[in-house]
Amino acid sequence: MADLYEPDVGTAYYRSNDSVKNLQIKVRLKRVTSSSIVPSAAANEQKEGSVEMGDMGKQPKLMDEEEICIKWQEKIFSQREIELYNQEANCFNIREKTYHDQVVKIIERGKPTNRIFTYTDNDKFSHEEEAVQFMTTSPSEKSTILAEKMSHVRQRRVGGRQLKEREVGFVPKINVVDPSPSDDMRRRNHIEAPPMEVMYIMGDLSPRERAAHETDEYILCMLQIDANGVLSIRPDFNRGRKPYLIETASVGREVFEYTIEHSSKPMNRQEQERERKMYREVYSRHKDFLGACVGLEFEVPPKDALRLVVFGEIESARDFEFDDIYLHFFVDLPKHWTADRFQPLSWVTQTCSSKVEGIDNVAHFSFPFNFELFYKNESVKQEDKDQIPNFPIVLVEVLSLDSWHRFRTEGYTYLQVPCKPGVYHETSHCWRPVGQSISAQLRRFFIGGSPELEDPTYAAVPSTFDGSHLSKFGFHTETSGSLTYRLNVVMQSRAFMERKSNKRSVGSLLDNLGITAMQANISSVIDAFKKARMKMMNARHNAERELLRDTKEL
Repeated sequence: MADLYEPDVGTAYYRSNDSVKNLQIKVRLKRVTSSSIVPSAAANEQKEGSVEMGDMGKQPKLMDEEEICIKWQEKIFSQREIELYNQEANCFNIREKTYHDQVVKIIERGKPTNRIFTYTDNDKFSHEEEAVQFMTTSPSEKSTILAEKMSHVRQRRVGGRQLKEREVGFVPKINVVDPSPSDDMRRRNHIEAPPMEVMYIMGDLSPRERAAHETDEYILCMLQIDANGVLSIRPDFNRGRKPYLIETASVGREVFEYTIEHSSKPMNRQEQERERKMYREVYSRHKDFLGACVGLEFEVPPKDALRLVVFGEIESARDFEFDDIYLHFFVDLPKHWTADRFQPLSWVTQTCSSKVEGIDNVAHFSFPFNFELFYKNESVKQEDKDQIPNFPIVLVEVLSLDSWHRFRTEGYTYLQVPCKPGVYHETSHCWRPVGQSISAQLRRFFIGGSPELEDPTYAAVPSTFDGSHLSKFGFHTETSGSLTYRLNVVMQSRAFMERKSNKRSVGSLLDNLGITAMQANISSVIDAFKKARMKMMNARHNAERELLRDTKEL
């Protein structure tokens, strides 16, 4: 409940589709200082030797209260400005001469005694107040060097000759390069001006018995609006909360309280309905325009076909023997999978040097790739309906390049494209073939070159394999390193739309696409096995790292 009564001294932000010219703010200022109850000399003039006992407890009432309704960018002159602009000798530019004419008309009607006045966007105070922004209200705070430098280059508007030069493209014919540009030239040519307008509602809190001074002017409220229509007010409207308090810095230390309320004229029903109708028409036209640009619906794949879109990234390579490695990888399409003729299915990464992270040598590639494939149900024969279709495989070959521009094979691996849509973060371990004798390793170290695979698909299932059991017994390999991938898999099919409309099960949908429930079960088992294997590998890796650290300490 305290929030309903305590004032909000922070900045409030408002956004409205209405013009800011219709904004009106009502400000009420009142003096509540204790010095107002002190009897003044004029009010207590008594005859010498005469004292009235009945008047000793009474205090005079000094009514110092003012209420005014202010519009956006409405200029209200203070007492100091009236005295300043009343003299034509003090007016030099067009704006000051205009103020002189307005002040003369005001004095003809009678000299005002208002305390509340305003500084508009054209006044000098608006620019000076933006010069240095302080973080606290402490009078001992000093501005930083950066704030002082930026105060000289901050511009809020572009107009006049500068705007004309930018539109026409003015280029000087002589002295194109200025070796020592001035501050004004930097502000004119190097600083982009953010379009915004400001307005200050001020209070003249000077005593009535003396002339107003610039030090007696205090900011009651600051309003600022940018090009996006966002209006910021500091402080916020009171809305029934306690008034704001201001204590003067003069000898009397007088205290004033003031309230800020929103008093814009509300719209009637006819105007509101007319505005809603206009916005509905604008939004409808914008919707039609977007529909004409984008289309009425997304592009759908052919009937009885599954579109597979993969957005991948090879993140890093870890723990390879040599430095300066690069990857050559391609997508192997199983039976019944097709791709567009212009779709690239093979990539070569950049050569990447590794750096030490902990006890590992890591090469960060961040190499993106993507491909789009189609699985057509029409190509599946009736007798092959019960077979599990294979998803595409990404075959990867890791190579290194030495200072003599010799190539070495660092490892082979493969990545099975997931059969379910989603985001995946995978790690695959590499291996490389080794020779039957030590001469192959010596040849690899001294003159480069190493045993390679004639058929890259041998890293997974050879393309020539046609049997029930695959045996690689007798093939000598050794572990080399690991690769880290990130995959985003997207699937699209008309059967998904039919399932959503008919609420069909996922099993029947996969069966229609040739992907049976058996494959889903096998995939879940393989995923669980991979997770368990990764946990075991991480545990063994951590144990080896702790053992190595203990050995170094001994």
